[in-house]
Amino acid sequence: MRSTYFRILVALLLTFVVSFDCWAEDSTVVVAANVDMNYSSKDTVSSDLVELDRMRKQNEQLQQRSRFTTGGVTMILGIVAMLVFLVANNRWRHRLEIKNRQLERERNVVVAQNKQLAIERDRAESALKAKTAFLRGITHEVRTPLNAIGGFSQVLTMSGVDLPDSERLDYSQRIQENIRLLTNILDDLILISNVESSTELPPAEECIASGLLEVAKEQVRPQLPSSVAMTTRCDIPDSRVLLSYPRMIQLVLSRLLDNAAKFTKKGSVVLSLCQEEDCLHFSVVDSGPGIPEDKSEFIFERFAKLDSFVQGAGLGLAIARMVAERLGGTLTLDTSYHGGAKFDFVIPFSQQA
Repeated sequence: MRSTYFRILVALLLTFVVSFDCWAEDSTVVVAANVDMNYSSKDTVSSDLVELDRMRKQNEQLQQRSRFTTGGVTMILGIVAMLVFLVANNRWRHRLEIKNRQLERERNVVVAQNKQLAIERDRAESALKAKTAFLRGITHEVRTPLNAIGGFSQVLTMSGVDLPDSERLDYSQRIQENIRLLTNILDDLILISNVESSTELPPAEECIASGLLEVAKEQVRPQLPSSVAMTTRCDIPDSRVLLSYPRMIQLVLSRLLDNAAKFTKKGSVVLSLCQEEDCLHFSVVDSGPGIPEDKSEFIFERFAKLDSFVQGAGLGLAIARMVAERLGGTLTLDTSYHGGAKFDFVIPFSQQA
């Protein structure tokens, strides 16, 4: 753009120079004619008149050329001024475009920051709501067994009240049960804190597949009603030694079996284990009321309870999934099973020679 403006300006200047040379040449001719006329001999009157007429015409042409030159100079100066204006305007427009691009980039940065702030605000609000719900839920779940423990303890220690041995035994068992519930709640809270704060797994240990099932079975047996049969099935021979995390596996199995014992009043609870390529597949199947398909993910949320009248804080399945994911596995509800509830717990493992 600048080179085009410069070429136009040079062409106009050359035109002006050529016009000025023509004007100067004509002026010289006229002056020379005037001098020659003074020193020439006087001819006849007619020849003088012709010469005067010729000179008059030359003077008129000279005046016309002078006016043309003046107009040309004025036009050139106008064009030069216009070119200067265009160059300056182009520079300002270029600077303005640069500023606009900078402002656009800054605006995009501000918009992105506002979006990020909105996301962080939503996260903070969600965390606050979760914290409030957590405090409400845990307060209720802790207060319930504490009230039961306090009430039954007052009855047992009340003076002047003669209770039969069967009632005393029943109250004592209720106190022990509520103490167990309170201890489980506190253990779950500590476990959640440890799982969320820890970023590394403990060292892997050698274990026997059938041993994992038997330990879990013995832990849940006292909680099962007499009308519920507990069975285990292991497709992996005892001769094979596995390298895995038995303690964390027991955490998941105990929560799954506690859930099955809580909702199964009659029938059976089956704990099974099989190998699928490089994974261990645990499954817990009960004959309880089952879980609706639309609640298959809701039950894994913290303090999620399908029946608010059932004891428990609603943390067991949430903890089980957290531990399963920490082990690099999955914990899901089999929605295709309709004879109760079926949970599938799958984790990778290594086999020791």
